[in-house]
Amino acid sequence: MVNVATISICVLAVLVIIAEFYKSTFERKMESQDERGQMLIFKIKSFSYSVLTVGILIGVALVAMFKLIDKEYFIYYVMLVFFIQSISSSIYLAVVRRV
Repeated sequence: MVNVATISICVLAVLVIIAEFYKSTFERKMESQDERGQMLIFKIKSFSYSVLTVGILIGVALVAMFKLIDKEYFIYYVMLVFFIQSISSSIYLAVVRRV
């Protein structure tokens, strides 16, 4: 039986594949090889690590301190944070490239 959670995870997985493809095509282009491109890659990685750090810290707080999420579901929360990080960093790359 297909439910809403399964469909949303599949949609997020497809969005992650598209986002990673977008980032990888940028990194293969000549635009990423110059000084501006290297700075963009640095900004994207810095943004990604910030999103991951904040997301994991919020998850730890939700599980350990506030007990809003059961420990057995924490791994799904981490998976969601990684999905959001990948998608948001690609959106950030698209925005920064246009500026």
